[in-house]
Amino acid sequence: MTKLFYIGLENQIHLLIILFFSTYIYLSSLSLKLELFYKNFGASFFIPLVLSIISFLSLNSSYAESYLFFAEFVHITTILIILALKKAKEINYIFFVASYAFPLITVVLNINFNYMQNYTFLNLILYLYIGVLFIIIISNIIMKNYSLLLVFTGAISICASLLVKLISSLQIATILSLVFKVSGYMFFAYLFYKNTINKLEKSYYENMGLISRINMNIQGEVNRRVEEIERSNKHLVELYKTDSLTGVYNKKAIMGFIDSLVERKKTMEFSVIMFDIDKFKEVNDTYGHIVGDKCIKSAINIVKSNMRIEDEIGRYGGDEFIIVMAETTGVKAYLAADRMRKSIEETSDPHFTISAGVASYPSDATTTKDLISAADRALYTSKENGRNRVTHIGQLYN
Repeated sequence: MTKLFYIGLENQIHLLIILFFSTYIYLSSLSLKLELFYKNFGASFFIPLVLSIISFLSLNSSYAESYLFFAEFVHITTILIILALKKAKEINYIFFVASYAFPLITVVLNINFNYMQNYTFLNLILYLYIGVLFIIIISNIIMKNYSLLLVFTGAISICASLLVKLISSLQIATILSLVFKVSGYMFFAYLFYKNTINKLEKSYYENMGLISRINMNIQGEVNRRVEEIERSNKHLVELYKTDSLTGVYNKKAIMGFIDSLVERKKTMEFSVIMFDIDKFKEVNDTYGHIVGDKCIKSAINIVKSNMRIEDEIGRYGGDEFIIVMAETTGVKAYLAADRMRKSIEETSDPHFTISAGVASYPSDATTTKDLISAADRALYTSKENGRNRVTHIGQLYN
């Protein structure tokens, strides 16, 4: 006889349900690292998977029907044994092996289940399974133990799908059988997903969240260290640019600042004031370098108190300093220098005076070198004319 059994649509649906769910659960169990119970549970689906394939390949309709029936009957029996012996690890290993051995032996020996299918005791066993499972389900609900409720519900649904087909051949029985079968396998699939794949997904996302938080903390720490290094580097740069005694720009830094003004603001007027302490060598020789350093610091403090925020000051050498006044005419720079001179004369401690020279860009010079040279000549003129005075370079040509 040919495969007339699978001409019927309901039989094709039965077969597809078994193949689809059995393949999904069995292959998932192979690809995941599971605890023993779920490993055995997944392996048990190898039985309906193989026997349903044998059923489809069988050339005899009665053989095909019996293989399809026993694919699920043996499977449910295996699941119940696994549940009953859940805590017996050694026996569980035996049934894990048996889940593979039974269908393979059936294939090799070509065992015929047809003569067993119509025995009344199968009906009784299915009734027994349903009764026991129903009692277990009620007990678990009463005790609020829901962990394996899906397994029991799925098993009772599969048993019901088999029993309906055995006790009735009506069309409604066929439909009910399909409904029970789909429900049972969906319970199994959901249980397996919830306790295996879903847990792995949750663990994965938790780990990813943890990794993300760790990365954020690491990135935050890296950013903090980078900021510290940048601050440290900036501080080192500032130290490199400043004079150690007075804290103002050193010669290279103040000259660079003037260069930048000349380069960036070719048409903008600015002025420089060059000053030094009068008879500073005599102060050092008479009172010592400590007093000399005190005079320099005192001069810088007084000058800074008379400077604008936008003005810059640098030590040109020894007791000689340069003040750069942006956007300032020669007249305004001269008046500012004279205020500084008077303030030093009146408040310096120990007492000393200063002389200053003023030059402006671009009216007096168009390069940094020439501008400094002009201010230096004006300062020299102040010294020659008796010290404690201010001279603008323009006064030399009047």
